[in-house]
Amino acid sequence: MLSKLATLILGILSERERNPYEITKMLERLNTRKWLPLADSTVYATINNLKKNGLILGRQERSGNLPEKTIYNITPEGEFELHSSITSFLEDDSTGPTNFDIGILLMYNLSKPEIMMKLKKKLERLENFSYNIKKQILNFEMEPSKVAFTSLAMLKHRMHLTEAEMKTIRELIKELNVRHTISDISPFDLRMM
Repeated sequence: MLSKLATLILGILSERERNPYEITKMLERLNTRKWLPLADSTVYATINNLKKNGLILGRQERSGNLPEKTIYNITPEGEFELHSSITSFLEDDSTGPTNFDIGILLMYNLSKPEIMMKLKKKLERLENFSYNIKKQILNFEMEPSKVAFTSLAMLKHRMHLTEAEMKTIRELIKELNVRHTISDISPFDLRMM
């Protein structure tokens, strides 16, 4: 599985070819630094690694008197890796939202049936987890002297996060059921208008 940043870069390049400066500006407009700490140098290093691994190709382009710049596009191997990473991010059950957020942002790269299958499986896992955590909370609440209130608060926090993610998945499934296509508008066209 690719890193979060590599996945985002491949997702950006899956729409159309771009130079590193454009990629950096798109990531900036998405406010990625708020949820994925990175520096411009990390973006350039990741682009170089993607190129070295054959997931993107670069070509030199000159426009008028401007300096020459490298324009990158995604390779078939890159598209395969992007697909694998998006799938993994949609299936990810970690508590941090970043992976799932990236999966949602880039899920238009998958087929509608594949997205629905991944979301339904994730919803099922979350429902099982929610059931177990609620059972655990109930047991703790029945004997409050045997558990620290901070432990109970942490479990309730996990339950609230799980419920929020289940709500998001249900809304996504509902939206996908009424849409004929999922790629009406690129997610990168919605950046900070």
